[in-house]
Amino acid sequence: MTPSMSQVISNTSPLTNLAVIGQLQLVQTQLSCVTVPEAVWREMLALPHRDGRAALNAARTAGWLRIAAIANPAMATSLRLAGLDEGESEAIALAIETSEPLLLIDEKKGRLAARRLGVPVAGALAIVATARRTGAISSAKAQIDRLRSEAGFFISDEVEAHSLRLAGEL
Repeated sequence: MTPSMSQVISNTSPLTNLAVIGQLQLVQTQLSCVTVPEAVWREMLALPHRDGRAALNAARTAGWLRIAAIANPAMATSLRLAGLDEGESEAIALAIETSEPLLLIDEKKGRLAARRLGVPVAGALAIVATARRTGAISSAKAQIDRLRSEAGFFISDEVEAHSLRLAGEL
């Protein structure tokens, strides 16, 4: 990730999953400011986890989590027609509209679509791996286990191993 050179756009799951496990501050520490499209914000407000939702609202109040409207609804519509959900579609559309974007997105289908459109991607696990490498957390494995158990985040063994290698734990 090169956050200093990028404008960061996010889909729902990287932020909500980290909020659920109490690690949303890692995003602010690493990326300073994150923008989400309106559809993603609506999805975040529907998060059933009260503390996670409160953390997201606090991030917005603090100003480092921003909401933006997409300029090209037709792009988002075409992505929806390709099988992506509303939040993913708007996040990718907003990233395409952004100079030097980095898109935070976890879902495989959305990541593939973004990459096909030339948008660089990262996700919650990249945030966790970077946090481990910088000493912000003591164990990436512990946070991955929490993502699975507390947030219900699906992580394949292969993706987990790759993330732990990036974190310097394998």
